[in-house]
Amino acid sequence: TELGESIPKCYALSESSVMLVETLKMYEEVGDKWLKGEKTVDKTLQTTLQFYNVIALASYFCKSYSTAYFTCKAMQLSLQRGLCDHTPPALIQFTTVLNKDENAMLCYRIAKDAMSLRERFDVAAQIPELYFNFYGRIAWRFEPFQAGIEPLRQGFEAGLSSGNKDMGLHCLIHTVKNAIFSGANLKSTLKEIDYNLHLLKTYKSEVTNNFMLNFRETVSLLIDNGEAT
Repeated sequence: TELGESIPKCYALSESSVMLVETLKMYEEVGDKWLKGEKTVDKTLQTTLQFYNVIALASYFCKSYSTAYFTCKAMQLSLQRGLCDHTPPALIQFTTVLNKDENAMLCYRIAKDAMSLRERFDVAAQIPELYFNFYGRIAWRFEPFQAGIEPLRQGFEAGLSSGNKDMGLHCLIHTVKNAIFSGANLKSTLKEIDYNLHLLKTYKSEVTNNFMLNFRETVSLLIDNGEAT
């Protein structure tokens, strides 16, 4: 690219740890000053970050270890060249790759920094990714499950309205999961699952449908051992 970026033909798993450490060090060095910086108008940076974010998310679902590479590249570019509309998802994707038991609190703090940028940048089209990553993959360690239900529902609705159906459906899965784990009313949850299964006749997704069927079986067993529900 015009920024001198390229994708390596070969990438060793051992390189991921090195890149993660280097990127985290860069982030900690600039800290609040970077987060409070002005929005850049560099179109090339925005396009490159968007590309890295998309391919990092795709590699995550493909269970590829190259996720760390693309996530770190997006973060490093933004740290070096400034903030843009695609910085928040890059920042929060970085925390999901970095996240381990021993540094979970650090990742939660960084993820909250990413979410705080929503008010300054145009992230409407990225709400499904942001909410899926934050409430579905990071915040559950530190916030009540019920705190993520409504945002995840909003992520689902935003995904459908913006044409990002697949990410919206991932938000839907976590919406129901959080409802069950938070101790929500089981009969209400069962009705919501049935409604979701009805929606999935239109928004077809075998993965989401299987999750909903498993959720339904679990909730039904909890209500009456599956005898009448």
